[in-house]
Amino acid sequence: MMSWGVDRLQAEARKVAGWTTTALGFTIPIWVVADSILVGLLIVCWAASGEWREKLRRVTTNPVAVGAILLFAWLLLGTLWGEGELEERALWVKKYANLLLIPLLISMAVDAQERRRAFLALAASLVLTLVLSLVLSAGFLSAKEGLTCDSSNPCVFKKHTTHNLLMGFGSLLFGVLAWKSSQRWGRWGWAVASCLAASNVLLMVQGRTGYAVLAGLAMVAFHGCFGWRGMVAAVIALSVVFPTAYQISTSFRDRINLVATGVAQWNPQMATYDGVTERMEFFYHSVEIIQDHPLMGVGTGGFAHAYAMRVQKMGLSVPTHPHNQYLLVMVQVGIIGLCLLLWVFLQQWRFKPLGEEMSYDLLGRGLVVTIAIGCLFQPALNDHTEKLFYCLFSGLVCSRTDSQFGTKA
Repeated sequence: MMSWGVDRLQAEARKVAGWTTTALGFTIPIWVVADSILVGLLIVCWAASGEWREKLRRVTTNPVAVGAILLFAWLLLGTLWGEGELEERALWVKKYANLLLIPLLISMAVDAQERRRAFLALAASLVLTLVLSLVLSAGFLSAKEGLTCDSSNPCVFKKHTTHNLLMGFGSLLFGVLAWKSSQRWGRWGWAVASCLAASNVLLMVQGRTGYAVLAGLAMVAFHGCFGWRGMVAAVIALSVVFPTAYQISTSFRDRINLVATGVAQWNPQMATYDGVTERMEFFYHSVEIIQDHPLMGVGTGGFAHAYAMRVQKMGLSVPTHPHNQYLLVMVQVGIIGLCLLLWVFLQQWRFKPLGEEMSYDLLGRGLVVTIAIGCLFQPALNDHTEKLFYCLFSGLVCSRTDSQFGTKA
């Protein structure tokens, strides 16, 4: 009787964990507080679901899970060296802790139904975001207080950089749903949503990261559908779409011109306050720190202290991060940390969802491209929405059921 009660409790906990991932798929683009509550519930349900031996086997035989654990372990070890404050080290460890959601979800052996539910929940949330953005762009909705968004920059729920990154992935997700839909209205509906999402990124919202993400995802989609010949088609399509966007969208043209002007005017010896030149300043001094500490960095949580020591005589401001995840990881934990991060991305790119549709392979690769490009312009593994989006769906896409392992739990 006792054993039956424990088994039932574990089964119910596992079921709730599956629905929690669905709820997270919906809340990540729109609601930070709900994210935190649901992540806590997911961890509790994971712990209550038991099957520790099977969970360990699933993690140790999955290269993506192993890579995520090794990356977090190295970042955790990075707190043992450098001169950052104890509070700063603890803060950065907390930021990176979401990486552990990847092996946690992989250990649960997520099935196809749970995975599909989570992606559909994400699609529903992004459709809601897209509709509100279009309404805001038309002037029928007031801007959200605290965000620099209005009809000329119609992001909702998140800042424009995050909005465009998620909406860029949404364009791919909607396209995949259109491709897999068995109903005519479904195919046309998702296809229209995909086109509107791409237009929202290029023509309306001012997040330049989204432009690069959309271009990268176009390459992934064309390659996934047509092989290497599709890459040529993608280049041709992008060479038409982007110049057209430059001509017809004031927002797109202004953001591109700002980059060109910033690059031309940047001087590494002068303090700058423009978004582009300021980031170049951060990149420049971060590279100098890396040159002094190439192997192991200045320690997790040591970026601000090392940067302040570098620029204290120049009177420059000290950022909390260099707006580039790769540089941040190298400054903190050196070339070893960067190699571990790139190894995780590589393993995800190579991962094949056994016995499942090609659509998950396409979405999985699209997820890697989205976050890898995002890391070029922001600390995507530290910003709440981006890191949770990446870790949740990485764990879902890279998980396999026990039947796919060829063994029975």
